Amino acid sequence: MKTINLSIIVSLAAICFANSSTVKASSNKTAAPTIEIRAKKFAYIPAEITLQKGETYNLHLTSDDVPHSFRIKALNLNSKMRHGEFDDVLFTPEKVGNFRVDCGLYCGSGHNKMFMTVHVVEK
Repeated sequence: MKTINLSIIVSLAAICFANSSTVKASSNKTAAPTIEIRAKKFAYIPAEITLQKGETYNLHLTSDDVPHSFRIKALNLNSKMRHGEFDDVLFTPEKVGNFRVDCGLYCGSGHNKMFMTVHVVEK
């Protein structure tokens, strides 16, 4: 009796594992495009990016040195950028234009010169 129950449990576990693998594979196809953005005293890398209005992006943010932030006041976005860690932010721009990114955390003497440009275009 115990052998039959164990066989059923192993079979069910295999089916569940196979189904979860299928879900992961199909969800990756629809994942938002990832854009890695790094901050360091006193710059963003890359210095500019172009996004499409209404499309969702995964902003993969990190700092190479001290804490910074990725702030676009006009689009109401402000996210921390931590040294040695990545933060993922899903972002869907809803306005077309050229937007200035600045650092929302004081990071040193060049803080007020730390900028990046995000271009948002129509699809």
